[in-house]
Amino acid sequence: MTLIYPATISDIPLIRELTYKIWPQTYAPILTKEQISYMLDIMYSPTALEQQMNDKHYFIIGSDENETPVGFASYSEIEKEIFKLHKLYVLPEKQGSGIGRDLLEYAINDIKFMAAKVLDLNVNRYNLKAKSFYERKGFVIIREEDIDIGSGYFMNDYAMRLYLD
Repeated sequence: MTLIYPATISDIPLIRELTYKIWPQTYAPILTKEQISYMLDIMYSPTALEQQMNDKHYFIIGSDENETPVGFASYSEIEKEIFKLHKLYVLPEKQGSGIGRDLLEYAINDIKFMAAKVLDLNVNRYNLKAKSFYERKGFVIIREEDIDIGSGYFMNDYAMRLYLD
């Protein structure tokens, strides 16, 4: 059973710890070490995470059956009734255990309570494991995006959408 709870600014060190255990293994086959380092610096610095929380990104943390934090997600409203899942990460050794599904379901239930009709996300086009996970959960690809994130780096993503009942 996954225990999920809302994260606060005091959880930033934990989110960073999880990220640094997840990102290198997840993205090493897809991105250069330099790009991974750059993206971690701009998206997961304590300042960046605090700013995201101040900008009303909801962060949640998932723990395993031993109450050990093993994953997290974040999402926010980007337009009226449209939310975006910004992050959903689970430790590699815990992937496939249902924690990612539980984090996603928690986020979906939370945003439905806030009158959401749509949940969007971006996934790296070469992260086939994540893309397949989202497709199994009902997301559909709505377009390809190449997002310039600076310093000559791009995120080559699929924009995906889930229509909520």
